[in-house]
Amino acid sequence: MDVQFPLLVSSPVKRVISTIPEGTEKTPDLEGVVSRLSRNDSRAMMSRALSRNLTRASFKNLALVGGRTSRTFVVRDSAIKTPFDPEDDYDFDFESDDEESSPLRYESVVDLHKRNYRSFCNQLGVVPCSRILRELGKTSVNLSNLDLSNKELKAALLTFINDSEICEVNMTGNKLTVKEIDYLIELLTVNKRISSLILSSCQLSGEPLAKLAEFLSKCNTLQKLDLSHNDLKDRDVNSVCKIIQENESILDLILAHNNLGDSGVAIGIALAENDILQSLDLSWNHIRVVGAVGLANGVRKNTNLKTLIVAWNGFGFEGSVATGKLLQNNTTLVHLDLTCNRIHPPALFEIIKGLEKNKSLRLLNLSQNPITAPMTSIFLNRMLRAKHSALQELDLAGVVVDKEFKSVLEKIQQKRMFIVRYDTSLPLNTGTVTTADPKNIFNIDPIRILYFMKEHLRTIDLFLKFDKDSNNCLTRDEMQFAFEMEGYPISKAALDSVMSYLDTNKDGSVDLLLPKLQQEIDRLDKKYPGKYREFIEGERRLKRKLIQEREEDALRQGAEEELKRDHGYSQAYQTPTKPRFPPIKK
Repeated sequence: MDVQFPLLVSSPVKRVISTIPEGTEKTPDLEGVVSRLSRNDSRAMMSRALSRNLTRASFKNLALVGGRTSRTFVVRDSAIKTPFDPEDDYDFDFESDDEESSPLRYESVVDLHKRNYRSFCNQLGVVPCSRILRELGKTSVNLSNLDLSNKELKAALLTFINDSEICEVNMTGNKLTVKEIDYLIELLTVNKRISSLILSSCQLSGEPLAKLAEFLSKCNTLQKLDLSHNDLKDRDVNSVCKIIQENESILDLILAHNNLGDSGVAIGIALAENDILQSLDLSWNHIRVVGAVGLANGVRKNTNLKTLIVAWNGFGFEGSVATGKLLQNNTTLVHLDLTCNRIHPPALFEIIKGLEKNKSLRLLNLSQNPITAPMTSIFLNRMLRAKHSALQELDLAGVVVDKEFKSVLEKIQQKRMFIVRYDTSLPLNTGTVTTADPKNIFNIDPIRILYFMKEHLRTIDLFLKFDKDSNNCLTRDEMQFAFEMEGYPISKAALDSVMSYLDTNKDGSVDLLLPKLQQEIDRLDKKYPGKYREFIEGERRLKRKLIQEREEDALRQGAEEELKRDHGYSQAYQTPTKPRFPPIKK
C-alpha cells in the first residue's frame, strides 16, 4: 500500500516528502512515525532542515547593517542561492548548528579606520599619532599644530579618503609644501563631502598657494576656506584673485592677518566679477589709502557679498569716502566691520552720507576709532532722520558718547529696533558741585574726562584756566576744584589716578611748564634779546610738540606697566597672553 501525502507545488519541503517511490510497502515502523507526526509538525521540521542546508549552500558576503550607529559588520546570506536539488544528500539532523550558522562579527567603523591608519603608517615607516587616532570617526577633523612630516600627513589623508562622514579638515599650524598640497588635493578630489578647509598658519605663501589656487579654480564642493596667518603679500595676490574669480562654490573666505596692503585694488577687481562669495574677512592686512579705495570700489560693484570685515586696517579719510560711495550703491551688504580704521569725524561724515541712502546694511562696527563725543550724537541724529536706513546694530566700543546721545537713542528705539554698544556716557554739566554723592561718582577712566574737558581747548590753555594763583603748577586741591567747576564730581581714587598720570616728577603738583620748554625759552631769550616774542607761532608749536611728547611717553610707560601687572579679570574679559596692537604707520 502506497503512502499518500498532499502535494503543494509552491513548497519545496513538500516536494522532498513527495519523493517517496510508489509501490513501497508501508512498514509498521514507518506508519508509526508518520502517524505520530501531525501535518503542521512535519512541515515546520522539514522547513528548518531545508533552510539550514540552503544556507550552507549559499554564498556569504560582508555587509554593514544597522547604519553608522550600530557600527557592526555582519555576514548576510546572499540573495543568489543555489537551486534546490532533491537528489542531493541534505542533512535533516535537527541538532543545534549555531557555530556554523551564526553571523561573523567584526569591530566598529572607527576601529576599521584605525586599523587602516596603522596599516598606512606601517607601509610608510612612521609611528601612528595618538591625536590622529582620536580624531578618526569625527565629522570635523582637527590636526592643528601637530607639525606633521610628509609621510605622517600622507598616512592621515589616505585614511580620510575612505571616510565619507568628514565635513571639515583643520590643518592649522602644519607647514604645507607642494607635496603636502598634492596629498590634500587628492583627498578633496576623492572625498566630495569635505566642505570646509582651514589652512591657517601653514606657510602657504608662494608656490604652495599657487598649486592650491589652480585646484580650487576647478573645485565645486568646498564652501569655506581659511587662509589667515600665512604672511600672504603682494606677490601672492594673483593666486588669491584666481580663487575669488574662478571658484564657483566658496561662500566664506578668510584672509585675515596677512600683508596684502595695496593688493586691495586687485582683490576689488576680482570681487567685482564674483557673484558667489558671501563673506570676506580682510582684517589685519595693512590695507590703506590706495588699497582701501580699490577694495571699496570693487565691493560696490559686487552683487552677492553680505559680510565684509576689514577691521584693524587704515582706511582713513580716503577709504571712508570710498566706503560712503559703496554704501550708496551696494544693495546686498548686511554686515560691515570698520573697527580701528582711523575714522575721525570728517571721515565719519562721509560714511554717514552712504548710510542715509543704504537700505540693506543692518550691522555696523565702528569701535576703537578716534570719534569725538559730540560726533556720536550727531551720528544718531542723522540716523533718526534717515527714513530708508535698515541699520539695527551699531558698535561704538571704546568711544565715549556725550550727554545728548541717550536721548537721541531713545527716540530712534521708539520707532524701530536699534541696538548700540558704547562706552559710559559723560554726565550732564550741572555747574559747580559743592558736595559729591558717593553713589553718583563718575566711574570711568578719569583720563577720558580730561580728554573731553580739553576738547575745545589746547592743553596749556586748559591748565592755565585752572591755575588760579598763576604759579605755573596745579596742586591736588586745584585739580579737584577744576573737575567740580566743570561739573564732574570725582572720587578720591579717581583723583589719585589723575595725579599719578600727570605728576611725572611726583612732587604733589602738576607742572604746567616743562623743564625742556623753559630751557628753550631761555635759549631764545639769550639769542634774540627782547625779540623772541616775534617767534610766538614757533613757540606755540614747540609747546604743543613737547606736551604731546610728554603725554605719549606717559601713555607708553603706563601701558608697559599695565601689561606687567597680573590682573584678575572676570570671565567677561580675559587678558590675552600676547596682546596685539594695531599696526603703527611709519
